Amino acid sequence: MEKADMHAVVNYNAEHQGNPYLPLWEYIPDGEPYVFEDPDCPGKCRVYVYGSHDMLKTEYCGKDLVVWSAPTEDLSDWRRDGVIFESIVNGSADTLYAPDVALVEKDGKKTYYLYPNTQAWGRNSMVCRSDRPDGPFEVVNRKEDSTTETVGVFGFDPAVLVDDDGAVYGYWGFTDSYWGMLDEDNMSTLKPGTDAHRNIPSYNQMKAPDYDPADFNIYQDENVGKWGFFEASSIRKVGNKYVFVYSRNGLEDEPTGKNFSQLAYGYGDSPKGPWKWGGIIVDAAGEVIPNGRGGYDRTFFGGNTHGSICEINGQWYIFYHRNLHTFARQSVVEPISVEWDEMPVSDGGEVRISTAEVTSEGFFIEGLDPYKKHSAGIACYLTGGARIAPAYEETVRTLPIVNVKNGVVAGIKYFNFDLDALSDGKKSLEVEIKPLGVDASVDVYLRPASAVNTPVERDGGGNIVSVGEGSRKLGTITLTGDMKQETTAFTLPADEINNLSERWGVFLVFNAKSDCDICEFYSAGFVCG
Repeated sequence: MEKADMHAVVNYNAEHQGNPYLPLWEYIPDGEPYVFEDPDCPGKCRVYVYGSHDMLKTEYCGKDLVVWSAPTEDLSDWRRDGVIFESIVNGSADTLYAPDVALVEKDGKKTYYLYPNTQAWGRNSMVCRSDRPDGPFEVVNRKEDSTTETVGVFGFDPAVLVDDDGAVYGYWGFTDSYWGMLDEDNMSTLKPGTDAHRNIPSYNQMKAPDYDPADFNIYQDENVGKWGFFEASSIRKVGNKYVFVYSRNGLEDEPTGKNFSQLAYGYGDSPKGPWKWGGIIVDAAGEVIPNGRGGYDRTFFGGNTHGSICEINGQWYIFYHRNLHTFARQSVVEPISVEWDEMPVSDGGEVRISTAEVTSEGFFIEGLDPYKKHSAGIACYLTGGARIAPAYEETVRTLPIVNVKNGVVAGIKYFNFDLDALSDGKKSLEVEIKPLGVDASVDVYLRPASAVNTPVERDGGGNIVSVGEGSRKLGTITLTGDMKQETTAFTLPADEINNLSERWGVFLVFNAKSDCDICEFYSAGFVCG
């Protein structure tokens, strides 16, 4: 099957490094990553990311699903493979939420099944099929004598696993988590003779007075009160075990607090479970910093997240999304370690997944190139009420940080100064800022990676004098009320970076006596010479 014209491929030559790893104007939350063979280059593999499409701006998701892919040997070379599916009924397009994809290989033929997650009445069980990972996909489970309804078991946020023996397992749910075995002939209904089952407990179920852990598909151990299922089911096989990834509702007594920004996991010996609690893989709300008042502060916007784990060229990653605002969510990724042993879980075997730090690096896991101009839109540390302004035009090359007032801290983590091949010559840091007619100052700091989760320090007047343990002040940019209100490049001497090694963040602290917006922050990067 050849791709239709509506699915035209668009190559994207990245002009930025880091997170988000897709273009700054693209919004693909709920990303499910898979490594599939490239149908146009047999023997070569690509990473395909399937997600929803935040293009409605005032509502979640969008009216189409698009897929992005990159060759496994170059994870900076992303390509938009186009629209892979739309559900148009009686001239109206359904909103499509977080999808999943499953590959069935039989008799040498590969068939890809898409679960587009429309929640329109009668169609939330929809399943589609293609002989290519990049579509187009066509609906295959219409209800008999109907053009508007489908048949099947799925509810919200479907996830599907085709096991090595060909058995198919489905998972779904919003706060209520379910699983079941699917009929291999249609990939949508329950396998004859089987039923759907409760999977893991939600926050409210765990907190209910009548909570009985035995009602759920979990190990009956000391962790029965940790699960907190919210949504975003995802399933992967890891070694000889199975990992169930999901969006978790955190607990009030944890440092991260009650929030929906976490991806957590359980693991088991079978796709059927039971699941043993694994832990938190990533929390999209950023660092967890003691605030000196008995609580903790966060360093990025909260909100839901969704994603999964994927191994590419021997390195494991957690794919997830971050929130610029509620309806503008971007694809981001962090490296993780994933370890397992051959011992069955029932005998004490484990899957151990590290907890990822939220960074600006994306696939540049050794750190960003200091000598590129980096958009402020890749900042991963942002406090004080400022925000990254989304934009949707494909000509966009940077996203500014706006609502910048006194006390805002913005950080890009991390630059790798071990990559410095320009050690000779004078160095400077160039920061692009648009002044907004306010007398103000911008203190610029370098912060080592070791300072993660450490608090800022203030002097007796409440002014920030450190952005974390071991941070170093590089200099100060002065803004005056009579400056032109246009994007301007400000330069600070930065010879100090000649003495740095490993990974450091660049942090900007904005100061003013006024409560007005100080400026807009557009980009930062080092210059040699």
